[in-house]
Amino acid sequence: MINKKVVVQAIIDKIENEHEDFEIKTGIVEGYGKPEKIIRKGNQDKGYVPDVVLESDRITELYEVELDDDFELEKWKLFSLYTSKLKGNFNIVTPEEFLPQVRSVLNSENINARIIYFA
Repeated sequence: MINKKVVVQAIIDKIENEHEDFEIKTGIVEGYGKPEKIIRKGNQDKGYVPDVVLESDRITELYEVELDDDFELEKWKLFSLYTSKLKGNFNIVTPEEFLPQVRSVLNSENINARIIYFA
C-alpha cells in the first residue's frame, strides 16, 4: 500500500539525485528540517505546512502529496500564490487515477501548479 511517507521519500530521493545546493524540508521523513507553516496574509490562524519544501537561494519549490480526491483548495491556492511570489513552483504529486480530477480543479479554480503523477 502506498502511503504519504513512501511518496515523500521517493520525491526526496529524486531531488537528491538531480539537484545540488538545495535544502530539503519535510515533517514526514526523519532526518530533515521541518517546513514552516505558510499563512495567508491577514489571517494568522489559517495556514498549512507543505509536505516537502525545496529551497535554494534562487527558488522555492513546494510539493504536496495527494493520495485521495479530498482536495483542500484553500491550501492549493495559498501554495500556488506563495511559490509564484518566490519564482518557484507548486507541485502536486498524485496517483495517475486522480489526474483528471486534479487537472479539472486546477483549471476551474485557476490554480498554478505542476502535476507529478505515478502509477
